[in-house]
Amino acid sequence: MDQRRATLRDHIRPALDAEETRLPHKIAVIKRLYSWLRETDRISNAEDPVMRKLKAPPPRVAQLERPKIISRDQYEAARAHMVGVYRDGMDILAGTGWHLTELERFASGGLIEPYHGPDETAAGILVTIHKGGVPHRTAVSAEVLEAAKRVRARGKISLTQLHKTIRKACEAAGVERFSPGWFRHTIATMATEAGYDLQVSRFLGHRSATTTRRHYATLATPPRVPTLR
Repeated sequence: MDQRRATLRDHIRPALDAEETRLPHKIAVIKRLYSWLRETDRISNAEDPVMRKLKAPPPRVAQLERPKIISRDQYEAARAHMVGVYRDGMDILAGTGWHLTELERFASGGLIEPYHGPDETAAGILVTIHKGGVPHRTAVSAEVLEAAKRVRARGKISLTQLHKTIRKACEAAGVERFSPGWFRHTIATMATEAGYDLQVSRFLGHRSATTTRRHYATLATPPRVPTLR
């Protein structure tokens, strides 16, 4: 179809109204397409049917609808039914709050550095590439450090298999199913409730505490402060 003849009412809106999933993403793709067509002089501003007219709905924060919190009992119960690299991978996520892709990148090319800071519970530093493309350093415990050494020595980890292994472990343990992506939400919520607002944002690699509160610690209750009663 000639994109110069497409209209928002007759062609684009009907197609979007039929969509049920990932609508904000699809609208963003359409807007970027027409932006590229304008930038390359394939269409004029007047021929762009979405310019200043098509807006994406605000993103839905999934945790507001379904809490993504893993209890320590859930974690330990599922862990008892896991072995090898996938138990190590889960332990790394539990100790770092990384994105799954950060775990994947660490397995194939991450670094392990010694820790010389004041935290007596930190045994080493894991270095991976954040989703923004910059190196991200995370201080970890001795147990997580040993798991990271084994994963790094293996050189790879399948995220698809990690999902399957955790699901099967939850079923075997008889606990509510959780996914590996929930560890990031759990850590953000626990740390925010403990009062580590700015620190958890830096720990997770967020640019500001707003990102943590808006997308990951949405169900956290701030620690109680002194009041009159």
